[in-house]
Amino acid sequence: MSRFGICQVDVSPPLGMPFIGYSRLNGISEVHDPLYVTACVFESEKAKSVFVSIDNIGMLVEDTSLIRERVGKRLDMSEEKITVVFSHTHSGPATASTDPLILAYKTLLIQQTVEAVVKANDNLENAEVGWHVTDGKIGVNRREKTTEGYAKMGTDPAGIVDERIGTLLIRDPSAKHLIGALIFCTAHPNVLKSNSMSLSGDYPGIARKILEQSLSCPVVIIQGAAGNVNAKYRGDQASLKKMAYGLSGNVLTMVPEVTFHPIFKHSVQSVSYPMRLDDVPNPTDIERMASRAEVDWNVSTKRWRDYMVERWERQSTTIVMDIEVQLFKLNEGSFAGIPMEPFCESALFIRQSLQDDLAFFGGYTNGYIGYLPTEEEYPYGGYEVTINPVVYGPVTGLWMPPVASTATEITKTILELYQT
Repeated sequence: MSRFGICQVDVSPPLGMPFIGYSRLNGISEVHDPLYVTACVFESEKAKSVFVSIDNIGMLVEDTSLIRERVGKRLDMSEEKITVVFSHTHSGPATASTDPLILAYKTLLIQQTVEAVVKANDNLENAEVGWHVTDGKIGVNRREKTTEGYAKMGTDPAGIVDERIGTLLIRDPSAKHLIGALIFCTAHPNVLKSNSMSLSGDYPGIARKILEQSLSCPVVIIQGAAGNVNAKYRGDQASLKKMAYGLSGNVLTMVPEVTFHPIFKHSVQSVSYPMRLDDVPNPTDIERMASRAEVDWNVSTKRWRDYMVERWERQSTTIVMDIEVQLFKLNEGSFAGIPMEPFCESALFIRQSLQDDLAFFGGYTNGYIGYLPTEEEYPYGGYEVTINPVVYGPVTGLWMPPVASTATEITKTILELYQT
C-alpha cells in the first residue's frame, strides 16, 4: 500500500502586519504573492508520516511543537513522525511577539496548519513516488572575508555552495498524473530586501507558482543548509524572476527523467542532541559583543546584556539546550533537518559520507533557534557566528554561539541515524 494526501491553504496575514527578516519601519502594505501552508501525508504498509511546509521565516520551537502535538492527537500518531519545515522567506510576517495582532495571526496560523494536515489525511489516495537530482547555480556563499581576517555579509565567489536541486514527485499510479511535488534547494529566500513593503514567499513563492502551473499539482519547496548561502540575484523584481526561473527551470528539466515506484522504504527518526553553547563571557566581553551588535545591526541589546551579566555574577556560565535532529527517508531519498541554519558544508559532508546525491540536509525544521556554523568559520566571526545570538538570543534561547565542534557532532548524529 502506497498512499499520499496533500492540502494547500492560503495563510496570508492582513495588511499592516509587522515583517520579520529585515528591519522595516512599516508593516506589510501590499501582497506581491500569497503565503501558504502545504501539508503532505505519506502512508505505506508499516508507516505514516506528515511533512508540512509553512511560508514563514521560522516559528519558535515551542510554537512548532504545539502544531505537532495537535496534529499527533488529531491523527493518533507520534509527534516524532511529524515534520514541520519553514520556507524562510524574509518578506513574511512575524510570529514571535506579545503584540496582539501578531499573537492573533500566530494562533490562526497554528490552527490552519493543523486543519490542513487533517484535510491532507482525508485526501489520501494511491500513489507512487520518484526522485531525481541535478545541479543549479542559484546560490552564492555570503561569508566574504575582509583583509583584517573577519567575515562580513557580502559575496565570496570562491566560497562553497550546495548546488543540488532535488525533486520528489508523487503521481497517481493509474492515471499517471502528478498529485504533488517536493523540491529541495539551497539559497536564502532574501531576494527582496528591507526597501520592499510587499508580502511575498520570495523566490520559492514565485517558483512554486510557475511549477504548479506547469505540473498541475501542489508544490512544496524545501530549504537546505543555507546558513551561509544567499540568493545569487537580489534586490529587485528582475532578480526575483531570475531566481524563480532558475529554480523552476532546473526542476522541469528533471521531470521526464523521474522513474516512479510504490513506497518500499519509509521512516522518520528523531533524536535529541544536547547542544552546549560557548560559556558566558566576562563583563568586558559581554559589553564588547553587545556594542558590536548595536552598531552593526541598529538594535537594542539590553535584554541580552542583562541576562548574560546576571549569569556571570551567579557563576552560571554553562548553557546546554536540547535540539531535535530528525531524519525523513522515503525510498532512495532522504531529508535530515534541525531547527537551525546550518552551513552548506555540513550538507555536503553528509552527502559525501553517504556517497548519496539524494541525501539532503537542511534547517528551519521543527522550529527555529539560530545559526550552526562549521568549526572552520569560527575564527572569522561575523553575523552568523557571534552577532545573531546577541540579536535574537532573548527570543530563541540561543544566548551564545554553539561550541565550535557542534556542527561536526550533529552531522555525526545524522550519519548514525542513517545506520539505524
